[in-house]
Amino acid sequence: MNKKWKWIIISISLLAIACGGGYSYVSTQEKAVPSYTLGKVEKGNISLHIDATGTIEPINSVDLSANVSGTLEKVYVKQNEKVTVGQKLATIQSKALNSTREEAQNTLENKESYYNRLTQLYKQDAISYQALDNARLEYLNAKAAYDKAQAEVNDTVIISPLDGTVIGEPMKAGETVSQGLASQMLIMTVADLSSMQIQLLVDETDIGGVTAGQRVEFTVDAYPGKVFHGLVRNVSKKKYSGSSSAASSVIYYTVYVTINTDELEGLYPSMTARATIIGKENKDSLLVPVTAIRTDASGSYVYKSVGKELNKVYVKTGITTDQKVEILKGLSEGDEIVVSGTIANEIDTKSDNKRQRRP
Repeated sequence: MNKKWKWIIISISLLAIACGGGYSYVSTQEKAVPSYTLGKVEKGNISLHIDATGTIEPINSVDLSANVSGTLEKVYVKQNEKVTVGQKLATIQSKALNSTREEAQNTLENKESYYNRLTQLYKQDAISYQALDNARLEYLNAKAAYDKAQAEVNDTVIISPLDGTVIGEPMKAGETVSQGLASQMLIMTVADLSSMQIQLLVDETDIGGVTAGQRVEFTVDAYPGKVFHGLVRNVSKKKYSGSSSAASSVIYYTVYVTINTDELEGLYPSMTARATIIGKENKDSLLVPVTAIRTDASGSYVYKSVGKELNKVYVKTGITTDQKVEILKGLSEGDEIVVSGTIANEIDTKSDNKRQRRP
């Protein structure tokens, strides 16, 4: 019995060793299977697109305020009414200014008359030149005072500085207006709606790709699916200093886009525009999918198919979009490369780390 049990134990031990060895052998043979897709380097056009959001505004717009204090006597226009340059828009009643002008006018007439009398006397050698010169100075001072008083009275008449449209509801007759920066009130706004622009806010990481003359496509919420067009007119070199929380954490610059005049119909000031700036554009460039580009410490590279092998080739890239990458150096048209998937020599290390070994 002892021998019999001894052989049973030995047999079981050998069987366990055999099974363990077999498990180890199978496990060490397990490797990830390479799975990739090949494609060819092609030629085509590529352009850099920059997305930005902004507000539609008239290029020429003037906020009209009072240069004198008083009461609005009359308002001659309504909102959306078209006006012409020089047209009277409103008048301000100011009794104090009218009184000051009349006083200045009376003084001027008196000093002018006195100066003319002394001029005649001087010609007759009846007075000295000094007396005549004093009278002339008094006359000139009186004329300056009258001109100032007249200018202030002229400021009681609000005149349109341009051909345009009244934007928004003007102040009403009977309301009080005041001069001065602290209390100045907006009487009305006149804007030329025949030329409109978008003030786009572009992130500092993209502003380097924006220059005057670039094409712009944009949409507005009022007309879903409709695409409008324009051109970049100017790029501000001063950072945008808005009050929003987004603007405080990210640097933006204002890009001014002139909207095509034949597409202005239906566009209103202050509409939000979602725009795409068509940036740098290259034609007949070598292009590969974004998924084909891999990177390491030495730079960007692709896997090029040569015969039955895949060779690692470093490349110099240019314009990059969401789907394509421009290849400036390293490949030729028609080269077959890996455009996606897993490469064997990249997964060997992973497989080694995942192998299970038993003693």
